[in-house]
Parts: sequence; C-alpha cells; structure tokens
Amino acid sequence: MEDDGVRMVGNGGCEAWPLPGDPTCAGIARRTYRRVAGSLSLDHELIDDGVMIVSELAANTLHVTGEAARVGPELWFYLRGGGTNRELVCKVFDAYPGWLNGAPCGHSRVPPDALSGRGLGVVHELSGGHWGYHLTRARLGGWHARGKAVWFATPVTTPDAGTAGTGTGGLPTARTASEAMAELEAGLASRGFGRTLVRADDHAADMAVLSVCKGITLWCADGAAWLRTPRATSHRMGYGDLVELTEQAVEAYETVVGGASLPQLACV
Repeated sequence: MEDDGVRMVGNGGCEAWPLPGDPTCAGIARRTYRRVAGSLSLDHELIDDGVMIVSELAANTLHVTGEAARVGPELWFYLRGGGTNRELVCKVFDAYPGWLNGAPCGHSRVPPDALSGRGLGVVHELSGGHWGYHLTRARLGGWHARGKAVWFATPVTTPDAGTAGTGTGGLPTARTASEAMAELEAGLASRGFGRTLVRADDHAADMAVLSVCKGITLWCADGAAWLRTPRATSHRMGYGDLVELTEQAVEAYETVVGGASLPQLACV
C-alpha cells in the first residue's frame, strides 16, 4: 500500500485503507494508526498502546486462508460520541466470519502461560476492555465480501480534533431528520442495501423512517437517530454518529436476518 499521507478522520465519515495479506500487514497498520491518531492529537501513551493493538489485530488476519483470503483485510477509522465521550474507533476487517482456532477470549484475562490467545489478551489489556467484534461487510472489497470486524476505541480529548476537512467545524452535516436519513440511506446503499431500502419522511414532524428489511428499521427525529431490530432498540445517537449507526444496521442484518452468528471457535 502506498503512503498517501495523513487523511483526516472527521465527524460524519469513515476512512478505510486496504491492508496486504502478507507479513507487511502489521507494519502498515501500525504506521497508518500512528498517522491518524497523531493527526487527532491523541495522548502519546494512548497512541503507543493503539499501535500495539492494531498490530495484533492486523497480524491475526494472516491466519485467514482459502476462499476468504481472496478479499484482503481492511483498516477502518471513524469518530463517535461527543464532548468528553468522544473517541476514535479503529476496526480491522477480514473476510472470515469467525476465529480459526476456536472462541475468542472475550473480555477475560489470558493466563500468563497460555499457548494461544495471547494476541487478543494484549488487545484486552491495552484497550482497558474497550474492544469487540461483529459480523459486517467489506468497505473496499465490495459489499458481497462478508466477514468480521474487530474493533477498539481510544478517547479523543482534544476539543477540535477531527474537525479539519469536514467543512462543518466538526459539527454533523445533517440538520433535519430528512437530511440525516439521506446520509444513512446513502451509507447503506454503498454497502449493498440499495434495492431493499424503503423510506418515509414526515417533514412537518421532522421525522424519517428507513426500513432496511423486515424487522430492521432506522429512525430519525428531533436531532436523534436510532436502530430497531427484532432483538433490541439501540440508544439514541446524535446526527454526528451516523457512521456508527450504519455499522450497527449492517451488523444487525448480517447477524439477525442472515441467520448468522460469530462461530464460538478459540483465539488465534
């Protein structure tokens, strides 16, 4: 992957980089994370921890073989939350939906003498347990490439971090429910849902509803957006978190409608 310089990660967008399916993968992920996190003025110790975490996650993608290896791993970044709860989300995608050698360690401590699972144990310790994984679709490899994303999040304390390049001073671009829903609809269409989406707007009530499929709907009203699935209703998010909400909608479809779940298979 060529170094194309720092691309600012701003509110309302997700930056994605391809990662090679060879041993250079971890090094490229480390350098990219350091550039992105540095552009947001993250604390140096947090950046160093993030570099180690993303290195472990990228290295784990090298265990993917066979048909799944035809789609290269990807590195994603976006911002979510606001104020003192703002954070940089980093995800590593690969086209294998589970874990090659058994169930991930989850949020438990890996014993010092363990012979496997040490990578995710490092992720757990350095992230303070603020990590996870979910089913999703590729961003760069095409929506037909299904797999999983493993993520961790790092606090962003600089007030103006991530505002450059947004053209909005760091504020969400959507001001009405209709505008917010248009962003959600475009995000889902880019992930392969264009033909399944059904939308209804009530401009007088400042409300919009988007049906992804039976049982999965997105709602926008009065400056907030949320997701409803057969399993639960998400907490309400501001219009600056539409990337996160789109991610949750894709996960819901892949997990609930697709009838899939991450195989409870052991850490690599």
